[in-house]
Amino acid sequence: MKGSAISVRIADFLKDYPPFQFLEIEELRALAGKGKVKFHEDGEIVFSKGQPRDQWLYVVQQGNLRVIDETEEGESLIDLRGPGDMIGLQGIRSDEPYLHTVKTDTEAILYCLPRQMFVEMAEGSIQARRYLAAYFSLNPAYHWNGYYHDDESGIEQGPVTLRRGGLWEVEPPQQNAREILVTVMGDRPIGEVARQLQSKRVDCIVVVDQWQRPVGKVTDAHLRNCLINGSIHPAMPVRELMLRDLVPASPHENTGELLVRLTRFDKNSLVVTEDGTLDSRVVGLVSERNLFLQYGRFPTVIGEAILSAPDIVSLRSLRDRLESLILEFLDSRRSLKWLMAMIGVLNRKMSRRILELALAGMDRDGLGAPPGKWSWLMMGSGGRDELLIRSAVYHALVYEDPDPEQKESTGQFYHELARRAAHLIRQCGFLESPQNVLAHHPGWCLSLSDMKQRFSRFIREPISSHVYNARDAFDFQSILEEPCPLAAQLSAHINAELVANPGFVRHMASDSLVNQPPRTIFSGYVVDKQGIRRDELAIKSHALLPLVDVGRVLALAAGSHQPTATYERLAAAARRAGLDSPQGALLEEASEGFLVAQFARISQGIRSGTDGAVIRPGELDAETRTLLITTFRTILDIFESTARHFKLVWRD
Repeated sequence: MKGSAISVRIADFLKDYPPFQFLEIEELRALAGKGKVKFHEDGEIVFSKGQPRDQWLYVVQQGNLRVIDETEEGESLIDLRGPGDMIGLQGIRSDEPYLHTVKTDTEAILYCLPRQMFVEMAEGSIQARRYLAAYFSLNPAYHWNGYYHDDESGIEQGPVTLRRGGLWEVEPPQQNAREILVTVMGDRPIGEVARQLQSKRVDCIVVVDQWQRPVGKVTDAHLRNCLINGSIHPAMPVRELMLRDLVPASPHENTGELLVRLTRFDKNSLVVTEDGTLDSRVVGLVSERNLFLQYGRFPTVIGEAILSAPDIVSLRSLRDRLESLILEFLDSRRSLKWLMAMIGVLNRKMSRRILELALAGMDRDGLGAPPGKWSWLMMGSGGRDELLIRSAVYHALVYEDPDPEQKESTGQFYHELARRAAHLIRQCGFLESPQNVLAHHPGWCLSLSDMKQRFSRFIREPISSHVYNARDAFDFQSILEEPCPLAAQLSAHINAELVANPGFVRHMASDSLVNQPPRTIFSGYVVDKQGIRRDELAIKSHALLPLVDVGRVLALAAGSHQPTATYERLAAAARRAGLDSPQGALLEEASEGFLVAQFARISQGIRSGTDGAVIRPGELDAETRTLLITTFRTILDIFESTARHFKLVWRD
């Protein structure tokens, strides 16, 4: 066959596989024209670990190959490659020796392409750079030879939108915030402020002090209510009427962040200040109404509906709407952080409403009101704001220590409350914790002193107390958005116990190395290190839990209960290690890896109507599969790093 015909045939094959599919056909023919074809028998070595790198990049045209790591203990499977896959890609931009050994599993035909020529062509395609960045790294800031792989490019995934606007826009809502800001001093007469509300066509005016710091606000609705009940006089200074419950925002927050803040604090407006606190000059006012006019429908209305839901049937319907919301916005990993934050806020609102309904039922039954302060704690994925689908929930109820003579009756009241609330949670479609970390179980409905003792036992006697089955209990937060004294006291107690018992974190680190990831995804199958193939991936056990457990260990070791979200814990650990250090870079990769696995689980789980704990990798898109394979490698690297840091014996 003539050389030109061979190059056309090779180019025609390459155009169906990434990243070659992102190159022009003329480029592929030119690339193929400089290449050659190689044939290998079954069991032959294509190249060996440590062998000097040649000028070729290899593409499998036919057959299967095995990427292995050769050590003194024997061979360890790294990956499998088949038609359309590349080998020799790691280290392609340098002349460093090959990192692994590649051996054929069958007879194989390889297309050998000049690697330097391929690199130059790939640099000229945004999509090709994106694919290669995903292959080498999970970090969106990773660059392929100087070009950043950043989802903001919008390549292949249009921007996440709220109708006409975007979640990630900063300037439009902030510009609007500056335009609608109206301020007055506290001594301004109320009559004048009312006329300003009318003439400026705004529904809120910010009251400021002499340094232009916000101290209160006056809304049109509040003013009307005061006029109706006759509690004001036009000459009264506005400071005597103003509302003081202000929530600040930063001038750098985007639409999505502003929406989460509005929903979290049940507010119709936010004051934008220079530094995002109430101690600096006000520069804008974010109004829910103006955001609505600017962008159209958004999720804050669901939060309002949840808090006013009359019964559990209505709440379940609203939870169904939440899943529709997730499907609407879950079009990329980039939207996942916002979704976890927003759904976390809405989940807490739902829990609050469930408890209100349970308490109302107890009052109707003559059981009275709660006998003191108490708190409902969301634990596990709910406590980490990772409960996007109706999977297993973990929760506890803690109440202030009662007087000795009231101990039994107080305990009975809260156990009944927990029982009723748990029943309503089940009616909303949530599963229960298989480890029985549930408030209606006696061990998780306790006074503050007893709850402290329970955690003390976990920390002092981790083996006999079976702490591994209760490790999700360390990831908790109150359903209230404002600081919760009982939760804060419990966190402080845990930190004190960790300082007194340093061996506990090492024990937890050892437990975190239990669930190993598979090696790769090949032809729609998951492949473990023994080479066994399965058409299902237990993504919760073998991709998410390893990163959740390591993130928890790093947070406990740092004595930091917040943040609880896994990707934030890993990112915080990366900052502590130094973002420019190898360890910091690895932890950043792990943070992104969690988002990759979470995206795969949630997207398949919601669409299939399951909890997504087990998914079919063959149904994932090509980029997510590539990123998952990279995630598996990152998890193994994190395991090795964790074992080394805590001086543990761990063997891949």
